[in-house]
Amino acid sequence: KDLNVDPTFPYDDDSFDKVTCVVSVDYLTKPKEIFAEIGRVLRPGGMALLSISNRCFPTKAWNLWLRTNDLEHVFIAGSFFHYAGMFEPPSCADISPNPGRSDPMYVIKGIKKA
Repeated sequence: KDLNVDPTFPYDDDSFDKVTCVVSVDYLTKPKEIFAEIGRVLRPGGMALLSISNRCFPTKAWNLWLRTNDLEHVFIAGSFFHYAGMFEPPSCADISPNPGRSDPMYVIKGIKKA
């Protein structure tokens, strides 16, 4: 399903313990709606995990993403949890295999409020 065309999920409320988005948040054209859907389908206390890197398809990523650095990407992705209004403050882990010497990889975690 193309979430950029229809950002709704075909699932009931409070259906999942976890939702993941793997290296693709920078391609979502309706992140506010999609993160509201993530919050809707997660059970209270459920976890949403986003992984991000500095690799992307420049023709698909938003202009803001292309003009910002890794730390700003973490803040942008974390802000989606904040503005959805259904999550505890997000956290981030750097899981890069060799920080500073390899491509970066970050995981941003949002926990749905109980």
